[in-house]
Amino acid sequence: MSPRIANLLRYGLPVVIGIILYFCAGVLELSTVNDLTGLFLLMTLAMAWNLVGGFGGQFSLGHSIFVGVGSYATAVILTTLGWPLLPAMLAAAVMSAFIGVLLAYPLLRLRGPYLAVGSLGIALAAYGWMINWNFTKASQAYAMPPSGQVSLPEVFQYSTVLLVVTVIAIVALVRSPLGLRLVALRDNELGAASVGVKRVRTLLPIWGLSGLLTGAMGAVYAVQVGSLSVDASFAIQWSLDAAIICVIGGLGTLSGPFVGAIIIYYLRKYAADFSNWALLIEAVVLVVVVRFFPAGIVGLVTSTYKKFTGNRAVSKK
Repeated sequence: MSPRIANLLRYGLPVVIGIILYFCAGVLELSTVNDLTGLFLLMTLAMAWNLVGGFGGQFSLGHSIFVGVGSYATAVILTTLGWPLLPAMLAAAVMSAFIGVLLAYPLLRLRGPYLAVGSLGIALAAYGWMINWNFTKASQAYAMPPSGQVSLPEVFQYSTVLLVVTVIAIVALVRSPLGLRLVALRDNELGAASVGVKRVRTLLPIWGLSGLLTGAMGAVYAVQVGSLSVDASFAIQWSLDAAIICVIGGLGTLSGPFVGAIIIYYLRKYAADFSNWALLIEAVVLVVVVRFFPAGIVGLVTSTYKKFTGNRAVSKK
């Protein structure tokens, strides 16, 4: 396959699928639209986290901050400044990106489990601050103003556009020189440093982009739910969900977050009928994948395919 055709498929296919889904919003049933919106938001969250945790090897547990900032900033901007919805959502995403860079600078002095614990500590501190801050109505529900209340099909369109933008941005970044430096740092930090790759300088824009995409996801989430609470928007569960999805799908792969998000979303949807067993079922699935398929579902499929094609090539000889 020529590079031109490969690039056309790599960037054109998501755009075509996104356009089809965008214009199908008014045709699909509302239950399907609601499911797809939730699924697309999970995919966006997982892909944004995968930039840091998968391709960058920085296991962050602080991405719930970006979701919370994106959602609350959208509501506050709409309420206090009276901006139109889209500019408010974009401003909230940029604010999350700024916070991502701001937090990354001290966190990147840490490594491994220390970075995970440090990011978790900052996320818990942000949660504690928000739940006691009267400006955001503290622990009370913060209702979106009328300008932020849109129909479910329109929210689905927002989530579709955001997912397509996320896919294109991450594919372009991973294939760029910055992406190559990022993966080099993950695979061998000392070796990358020996050829001039600066750790902090490389990872800061990655955290910024991850914060931007996660904040935009939080903004769409705010429009979807219509009424915000600190317990939901700043929940550590967002960070855990992103990590679990990427581990199940395949860390550091482009398709892993898609596969993992589909598995987790529909597993939770159908396991909810089993009441108290739902969390146990999810835990068992996670343990099985980590124990027997450490590279995730995508890694399993890739290795199986390579083994199958390798055996075929040997048999032909």
